[in-house]
Amino acid sequence: MFLNIFRNRITNVCLTILSVLGLLWICIPAHAQDSGVYLVPPQGEVISGRETRFNLFIHNPDAAPVTTKAYGRVMVTLTTPNNIKVVEASPVNGTPDLSLTIPALGYVKQEYVFSVPESMTGNISLSLNTFGAGPVLFAASPPPIEKQTEQIALGEKESVFQPFLENLSAYEPMYFLFGIDPGKEKSKFQISFKYKLFNAPFDSQMVNGFVDGFHLAYTQTSYWDLSSDSKPFDDTSYKPELFYLFPKIDLNTPWIKAFGIQTGFQHESNGKGDPDSRSTNFAYIEPIMAFHLTDTYFLAIAPKIWTYVGNDNETNPDLYKYRGYFNFQAKIGSPEGFVLDTNTRWGEEGPSFQTDLSYPLTSLFKNRLNLYLHLQYFNGYAERLVEYQKKEEILRLGFSLTR
Repeated sequence: MFLNIFRNRITNVCLTILSVLGLLWICIPAHAQDSGVYLVPPQGEVISGRETRFNLFIHNPDAAPVTTKAYGRVMVTLTTPNNIKVVEASPVNGTPDLSLTIPALGYVKQEYVFSVPESMTGNISLSLNTFGAGPVLFAASPPPIEKQTEQIALGEKESVFQPFLENLSAYEPMYFLFGIDPGKEKSKFQISFKYKLFNAPFDSQMVNGFVDGFHLAYTQTSYWDLSSDSKPFDDTSYKPELFYLFPKIDLNTPWIKAFGIQTGFQHESNGKGDPDSRSTNFAYIEPIMAFHLTDTYFLAIAPKIWTYVGNDNETNPDLYKYRGYFNFQAKIGSPEGFVLDTNTRWGEEGPSFQTDLSYPLTSLFKNRLNLYLHLQYFNGYAERLVEYQKKEEILRLGFSLTR
């Protein structure tokens, strides 16, 4: 009898130890590069297209309490073998500008809610790049097939008629800017989007991984004279493009957050007839590298080189002297704050420089206005194809949808 009691107690102790080890096993892989942040993946059944939740444990190693707003609204990166999506997660209890107080030498648990895209099923990697948190895994099941019985809102008709809408996304910055100096005659707006051509159409994962990089893109930049009575468009550049993206190349270097390569072919034309017709084509390659500077600040650099293919040698034969063959882009800032984006080209006639500074108006209007305040400065040649030989210095201010 004594042996039975002893054996039962030993069994209970072992089960307790195993339970504790199991809990540690869940938490340890989620330990962030910043040792004070722990990420716990969604628990229970997760269904694509629906909301789910995860927990973030934040440790304060200091001997004094810390109050911060850094853990309000966060951006979540979801990765599968064939897809990468970035979605927003919001605090379950609190507003996007939530303020947390972490006790001295203590922890705070914060729960977040987000929606898993319908296109993502199976094993999914979840990471929070803003805090350098290591990825955690969870599984998502496809939504059950249900007969449509409820009436849908008109704004949701895309889900009925446009199953490929998720393949469409922003590309270059989209903005509307008023000319400040020399004046409103130098106003400008730009729209841009890209479209992924394939969604894992083949049985082979290797083939799907290859065709996943093919994209179509279109950018239109218009130069608008708002100082004249008729408000004419002085010029417009139409830029269709086909490119291939290698989104993730692992360099096994901890200080590089992301690295990829984009290569493609772009046509540019102003759509006018003689004598104002201008057009050119070029093939390019562009390595893109990102660095995680602090908890909320990032740096991205993208050197781009190109060669002209079938340039219009009648109307702009010496375009290469003004645009050159090389552009260097450097972008630094925070997703929730200021972002400074610089582009520098080198040509035989001299360099051309454009810098864009943007700030989200959601921070000023309590998350009620989804626009960026946008300031742009250009100094150089060939911003547009007409009068590409003329050096210009222009300051613009306005709003942007994407940056």
